[in-house]
Amino acid sequence: MSDEADDVLQAVARQIEDRFGVPLGELRETVATARGASFLPTAVVRWYEDLEEAQDLLTSAENELVDALQSAPAGELDEQVMALAQRVDTALTIRDGRALTVRHLLEDYPLPEQQATSRAARRTGPVLTTTPVPQAAPVSVRTRR
Repeated sequence: MSDEADDVLQAVARQIEDRFGVPLGELRETVATARGASFLPTAVVRWYEDLEEAQDLLTSAENELVDALQSAPAGELDEQVMALAQRVDTALTIRDGRALTVRHLLEDYPLPEQQATSRAARRTGPVLTTTPVPQAAPVSVRTRR
């Protein structure tokens, strides 16, 4: 069960790192230390931390359910086991909802415009290559008087 948890957290962390171009730990530090950090990185870090918390709760609920199932008589599920199964289901729904929220933030919010360090701002030539317009030969004009 922990392999699935690692897969979910790793996949979301990889998406975050791809979006911001920095390791998740570095992004967390930046958000924690920067006053007035922009909305998107702050929201993504907050929701990722909520996702980690939900994953911990899910893992705990799964472990309790497995323990209860191992100690239950064969073929019988009492109210306690059913309540634990419902708790696992609820924790899974919460975890998946938080993962979807992080993905939504990553996909639907544009990154703020970068300053002059962006690639477009460093461009020195025209976007399209052009050729000079050929010049016509001078024409002499006669006037009548």
